[in-house]
Amino acid sequence: MKNRIIENSLKTTVKEKPFSIILLFIAIILGIFMQLVPPQILKNIIDNNISKGIYQGIWKLSYYYLIAVLISGFADFIREFMMADIGQDILLNIRYNMGKKLSYLPISYFSNNPIGQVISRFTSDVDAVGSLFTSGIIGMIADSLKAVGIIVSIYLLSPVLSLYVFLLIPILYFIAKFFKNSTLKAQIETRKAVGNINGFIQELFNGIRTVKIFGMEKHFISDFQQPLNENINAVHKTSIFDSVFPCLMQIIRALIISITVIIAAPKGLGALGISIGAIAAVIDLISRILAPIESIAMEFQTIQEAVAGVKRIQSFASEDEEKRYSDDAAIIKKYENLSISVNNVAFSYSKDDEIIKNISFAVEPGQKTVLVGRTGAGKSTILNLIAGLYKPDEGSIEIGGMDPFKMNPNIRRRIMGIVPQSFPVYDVSVRDAVTLYDETISEEQVEEAARIVGLHDDIIKLPNGYNTIIGEGETGLSNGQYQLLSLACALVLNPPILLLDEVTSGLDGVTEERVFKALKNISKGRTIITISHRVSGIIDADKVIILDSGKIVEEGTPIDLAGKNGWYAKYSQIEQLGWKI
Repeated sequence: MKNRIIENSLKTTVKEKPFSIILLFIAIILGIFMQLVPPQILKNIIDNNISKGIYQGIWKLSYYYLIAVLISGFADFIREFMMADIGQDILLNIRYNMGKKLSYLPISYFSNNPIGQVISRFTSDVDAVGSLFTSGIIGMIADSLKAVGIIVSIYLLSPVLSLYVFLLIPILYFIAKFFKNSTLKAQIETRKAVGNINGFIQELFNGIRTVKIFGMEKHFISDFQQPLNENINAVHKTSIFDSVFPCLMQIIRALIISITVIIAAPKGLGALGISIGAIAAVIDLISRILAPIESIAMEFQTIQEAVAGVKRIQSFASEDEEKRYSDDAAIIKKYENLSISVNNVAFSYSKDDEIIKNISFAVEPGQKTVLVGRTGAGKSTILNLIAGLYKPDEGSIEIGGMDPFKMNPNIRRRIMGIVPQSFPVYDVSVRDAVTLYDETISEEQVEEAARIVGLHDDIIKLPNGYNTIIGEGETGLSNGQYQLLSLACALVLNPPILLLDEVTSGLDGVTEERVFKALKNISKGRTIITISHRVSGIIDADKVIILDSGKIVEEGTPIDLAGKNGWYAKYSQIEQLGWKI
């Protein structure tokens, strides 16, 4: 499978920076050419001046030598600068495309993947891939062309020596290949270890209050040692290859130069018949050819690190996106009198654990239905299925004849108001927390929703009213105020259906009463499905559905169920004795 994220990022960069790419190739070609000039000048200085004792014009040749070196250095500077500029643009586009991909992934992806692993893909993995373009592939191409140019230059001085040098390339290649394969394995282990560290830190950050309350700092520090050890072991493997390879190349360089002097000297073993100046130029060229070959081998390591990141990004890119389609044929002109139908629905988050088992029920327009059951009975899962967050494995769900999973998002929000157990805290203004950046929602609608839930007076007391920034490190609201804000967010478009997931859990009695009052104000004329762990306080419900282990075990009105010796009656008796279900 093609990695569309990286491919699309490359195409975007080519369109955005054509001048930079052209300048990069000019710098590469100029740098290659200027690498070959200094050895030829050195040959002329030694053969035509120093060896003959003629020093006239030597300064002029020395200046030429210096200028050639400066131009070569300047070309390399432009090359490195352009590579960094283009590479950073590619990196930016990769992250943008990954963020775009992330927004289209199903909610099951977020449930099954630790946040630390996801963050690692957006940070360290993308940085590794960025190095592929800032120094890896382009650098390898440039250095390969340099090596070819140097071999041609040696050939002009001595065809036999160029053959010897050419025969060395396969040896260096196999050495580089060995390090390539070994480094790849080490880099993959390092990437996994970094992801584990990120996941642990995220988990600790989210649960730091609990850790502090129970004084479990030492326990978490002890557990943190394992991912740290995995990381350091993986880094050690990589460091060994990073350390050994340059030393090995230095030894090979010294051996090649020594052998070259022995076989090429006028009275040496080879007696190739080349001048002293040519020998000096060849030694200079051999030093120059080893540098790009060393760079190629080092770039192999950079590429291996990047390949590990590419594979992880490719795995991310291959994730199945949520296949949702706007059900245009069934768009409802008036969002009124909408019934909810759940027909033989089965669902599981994983193949081995079925959460919902062949459930069917109907909710008529304006009816108030409560889902009751112990933790793990499947209440929240049913609510998520009705909200269209997941697609049933079997069966179907319809709201006014529409499949909520395929429902157009704009229609969904106008049909259903969804209130989770806890309101997510965003670093945004109060107004944006209610509208969720929907520009079609007016100022009057926002204030009306806040008035209905009884939060308007609290908001206008904030430093900047509805423009006050709330969230971590900003102006804080109480848990009850956040829950009322969540209700306002659900109500701002006046939907006929409300889905409430145990909205009063974790609230004190006074705040709970305030939320209940808001719920009574908004419940008139609406179809409501709510979740409750308790049967007390649901007398106003038109229908109660008792769930156990993903199945409906009892269904009916509170009055009818209270008259039967069933689950509802038993739950009521247990609660009266002081137990909470």
